[in-house]
Amino acid sequence: MTIEQIIDAQMLAFDNRDIKNMMPLYSDNIKIINFSDNSITINGIGDCEKMFITLFENSPNLRAEIIKTIHFDNKIIVQEYIYGRNGSDERTEQVVIFEVNDQKITRMDLIRKAV
Repeated sequence: MTIEQIIDAQMLAFDNRDIKNMMPLYSDNIKIINFSDNSITINGIGDCEKMFITLFENSPNLRAEIIKTIHFDNKIIVQEYIYGRNGSDERTEQVVIFEVNDQKITRMDLIRKAV
């Protein structure tokens, strides 16, 4: 799969809350980073899967709307709106920088607007 196909598959699985098809797209050593302070919020596939399961259980109307996508080297930068996170009716905007190595998502940097 190309990097674009990997991220498209991830976005589709996210919107469908499809953990079974989503997790194989991630590296065992996946790191999710909070961009604002460079802190690691998720470290490893087990933590990542637990985070998504909890998010999906608490967010029955969860979906993402892509605003803009940029492909740069082994990264895909996605600006998106997120709806329904943890049952919220609020739309939130974020940027996710996906890094892909050896056909797996190895890192995600999350940039969120300050509330």
